[in-house]
Amino acid sequence: LQIDATSLFLLVLAQLTSAGLRIVFTLDEVAFIQNLIFYIETAYRTPDYGIWERGDKTNHGQTELNATSIGMAKAALEAMSGLDLFGAQGSPSSVICVLADQVAQCNAKL
Repeated sequence: LQIDATSLFLLVLAQLTSAGLRIVFTLDEVAFIQNLIFYIETAYRTPDYGIWERGDKTNHGQTELNATSIGMAKAALEAMSGLDLFGAQGSPSSVICVLADQVAQCNAKL
């Protein structure tokens, strides 16, 4: 599922964009990022192998809900919420939508 890696990508994208670096240039790219948000809004609830991708701590290959996946998803959702990916030149169509309910559900899972 790579929830950790996807969330880390979104978190870094949010930080760089907030710092003034323009990374996203087209509405197609905005739509792609919005789809990644939709993905992690629900995927973190699916048991996975966590950041190590090997199974549980004893490596028996069983999936479980991992705090690393949930925590990274929550951080990414909070960072991306309401972010204009075009920066100062943006418009409402380049703003990322994150449902507050999804962030609250992440928090409840933690």
